[in-house]
Amino acid sequence: MSEINYGIQQSGGVSQVGNQAVGPGAYASGGSLRATAPAAVDVAALVRQLVEVVDRHRGDLPEPAVGVAAQVRDELSRPDPQPARVEALLHRLAALAAPVAPVAAAVTEVIKALQAA
Repeated sequence: MSEINYGIQQSGGVSQVGNQAVGPGAYASGGSLRATAPAAVDVAALVRQLVEVVDRHRGDLPEPAVGVAAQVRDELSRPDPQPARVEALLHRLAALAAPVAPVAAAVTEVIKALQAA
């Protein structure tokens, strides 16, 4: 009798997995588990790092990603940035920059920091 491997294989990309179960009889229950985030996250510093990473990888990014990054920078430099617009732009940038791992990671960190703020 041969065993069936119900394992998971992923090659490249980004994966965020919450509750997951694999195979016959497997069970995953809902709920959340959160790590305690540092009390003071410097969002401005994360945005500066994001801008630096975008500039460093400009040649690897599709042209729309560079434009969206500029829109994020412009919106955040306003005296009254619109949180919903910033979040929408960051999500768009994350999708466009997904193939460039350092940029995708920097965008994700900014999104997480904004959501925690």
